[in-house]
Amino acid sequence: MNSNEERESISIDLWTAVKPLIDHLQRLAPGDNELRKHLRGLGETLLALGQEPVIELPAEESVATTPASPPETGEPAKSEPVTQPYASYNRNLNGHHVGSVRETLRVLRPVPTPATWRAPTVTDADLPLIAERCRLKAEGARWSATRQRLLREGADYDAQIEPQDRDIIARAKMLPECFLWMCHRDGPSPSDLEQYEELAGSFEAAAAAALLIDQIINTQNDDHDLFAHALDLAAEAQSALRVAITEIGGNTDSDQYKLFQWLKTTGAERQILIRRYMRKDDPADPLAWQALQERVQQLGERMNSTRERTKRQRGLFSKVRYHLKLIEANRGQERIYDWQKVMEAIDELIADGLPPSNRELRDCVLPVAEELPETVEPSKAMSLVLRELEQFITARPTKAESDEVLTPIITEDVRKAADLLRGRAVVLIGGLKRPQAAEALTNALELSELIWVEGRDQTYELFEPDVARPDVDVVLLAIRWSRHGFGEVKAFCDKYDKPLVRLPGGYSPNQVAFHIMSQVAERLSNKSAALVF
Repeated sequence: MNSNEERESISIDLWTAVKPLIDHLQRLAPGDNELRKHLRGLGETLLALGQEPVIELPAEESVATTPASPPETGEPAKSEPVTQPYASYNRNLNGHHVGSVRETLRVLRPVPTPATWRAPTVTDADLPLIAERCRLKAEGARWSATRQRLLREGADYDAQIEPQDRDIIARAKMLPECFLWMCHRDGPSPSDLEQYEELAGSFEAAAAAALLIDQIINTQNDDHDLFAHALDLAAEAQSALRVAITEIGGNTDSDQYKLFQWLKTTGAERQILIRRYMRKDDPADPLAWQALQERVQQLGERMNSTRERTKRQRGLFSKVRYHLKLIEANRGQERIYDWQKVMEAIDELIADGLPPSNRELRDCVLPVAEELPETVEPSKAMSLVLRELEQFITARPTKAESDEVLTPIITEDVRKAADLLRGRAVVLIGGLKRPQAAEALTNALELSELIWVEGRDQTYELFEPDVARPDVDVVLLAIRWSRHGFGEVKAFCDKYDKPLVRLPGGYSPNQVAFHIMSQVAERLSNKSAALVF
């Protein structure tokens, strides 16, 4: 057997012996991190044994790397440069070429590399890390500009450049998948170094937008418009960043693409239409990065202001509920101190922008509003709340009132009141006019006319002509909690000698007749007797 045949036989025997081991390792390695770690160590040791003394790796080659993401069009990705371990061996002084462990194993058996690519799965939890990497990349862009300027000026590399290289590279290594491509030896080298500032500003805007969205999500802010606005700003930021990368001569950036993917997925899941900057033919302007950052900051301030106001209002509502609970538990007592505390809290709520018609506030006050003492003068804010409460009540007839309109039951009070008011007119001031209730009152009391004057947004002077009418025998006041209103109307009634009836309840004929008979029956009877006489 000649030497060539002998070498071929040894190679065949070696392949026969090693092949089962390689096949087994290929099956186990994808799911065993520890095994992959040992394999890498073995390969690196074998490589080191066959090499010349190691050449020190320059700082710009030691950047942690990650494959670049493909553009939005779905075209195959052009990978960002990947620095393999011991890459300097590929450039050793003897001119020998030694690849990675994977390349060494290919000598024994070529392993095909899949050509397919999957879009990265980006979740809400990835946003803070995307923002952190973008901020470091912004710093890297500014350092690249300074570095190139120093090199052009002939600066001392060892003293002025290498320490900064190592510092920023070390920080990049601490972040997973953080590749500072702008600091790489094969990175862009534009003639206009101001482009690096546009790139840095665009990275910072993208980081700010990602952090704002993360803050909105983590605070469980349910403001749909706020969240949609934040998505719009993030879309603009990632688009401007992509343009800045292209203009400086870069390829793609994984964090820009991940932010794009997150926006695309989130918009679809939450059914939010992002109208701008999600297509290559609708690019954002990287020169406007400062204005974009300001808009992101303003939206964040608005969110924080809203959150603080919500927290403040929750405290005030707790105060209102606490004192109203004490009032409800001690019905029949004036509880002036508790009412004062309720009004103080309501004053602050209304001053803080809460509308007087707020449903939560209305539901708190409604059960005990009738307990408000006559001696307590409502504050301006409290009066607004009571007015809204009055309008709410009068706009919604109770079931008893509805049943009475449909199937009226004539009580003794209704018959007596009808005897006193038959053929005469009555003025009803306040509330919202309800045609069915007005018709029921007119028919049950046999009135010539019911003059219903709505109290909303009117001054009491406007009621005077109605009160002054000679055919009006009674004035009904349905603004139950307005002390000032009662005094104004009473003054008109006294001026024209008209009995005033205050209605603390609804407008059903039975209720109205009951209050007429209990409050002014004797006066009406004397007036009727005087007319007969």
